[in-house]
Amino acid sequence: MEEVEVVEGSLKEAVRSVVLKALEAWNMEASDFMVMRDKYAATVKLPLTKEQYEEYSGYELRRVSSSEAEVRVPIYIVSFDNEWRGDDYLDKEVFVVAPYVSDAQLEEMKELASNATAEHGGGG
Repeated sequence: MEEVEVVEGSLKEAVRSVVLKALEAWNMEASDFMVMRDKYAATVKLPLTKEQYEEYSGYELRRVSSSEAEVRVPIYIVSFDNEWRGDDYLDKEVFVVAPYVSDAQLEEMKELASNATAEHGGGG
């Protein structure tokens, strides 16, 4: 199941809200509960508007060419429905929270959530 929600407000409050939603859905007898933080590099086209500059300047904004810049935004993955199958770890459901940068970045976030719910080997 895929659900996408773009919300206004602070990232901190959005993450807390999603964590509380996941906590309500979590089955503590069957699954681990984890919140993982990482950085995600997104490319944005130049020139930036004043609003874009104000938003992105807090996220390691840097020029990569005369027509593009890169911004490294925080990303939070909330895993609450998962299991171990031998040495393989499977996230059945995750929530991904990140600041909105662009529609292309939103599509990449969907792909990241989809990949996170695919089986992958663990280190045991």
